[in-house]
Amino acid sequence: MKKMLMDNRAFIMILLGMICFRTAIADWSPVPSGSMEPTIWPGDVLLINKTLLGPNVPFTEGRLLQYQQPARGDIVTLTPPGKTETFVKRVVGLPGDRIRMSDMQLIINDQPLSLQITDRGERTGILRATEQLGAHLHEIQVDLRYAMREISDELTVPADCYFVMGDFRNNSEDSRYFGFVNKDRVIGKVTRLAVSVAEERQWLTAPLHKLD
Repeated sequence: MKKMLMDNRAFIMILLGMICFRTAIADWSPVPSGSMEPTIWPGDVLLINKTLLGPNVPFTEGRLLQYQQPARGDIVTLTPPGKTETFVKRVVGLPGDRIRMSDMQLIINDQPLSLQITDRGERTGILRATEQLGAHLHEIQVDLRYAMREISDELTVPADCYFVMGDFRNNSEDSRYFGFVNKDRVIGKVTRLAVSVAEERQWLTAPLHKLD
């Protein structure tokens, strides 16, 4: 065993370095579901920066330092409370925010978000709109065949927690279902689309694409 380790020490060091890099600094992750359509599609591979919020402690959910909190509208990866899978969602509510939602309309701290319908879905059954969330202008969509999970009673985001949602507003398991997400369960910020094999995209071999 010792001889085998010595003979392969260079490979082992490279492998350990890659594992530490992916757990503490950056990662790339394929998307399995459509909860973030039309921004992110199943089959997209995302580049995740784990240092923007503070460097992770390898092999744990903790951070060495907390540089900054996610901004409203950022796309992040996280582990929801009570789950072990990694989810991709958009940050909607920051600590202290008061949130309501009626139909598609999000209301944060008594201010309705700017919402512009771009496609009423007469042909496809998928209604699309643009939403201004903080500095992020992004698309959202709704399948008109299914009900929308609203937020009729105003929620206040606790300290050190976030309220997250998917851009496919009635096809997303998010904070409307699993509740607030503690900052320690936020893994990293999605910064780019690395590659896509999604049939819905017109450019399958496009260069790295920054996500808003």
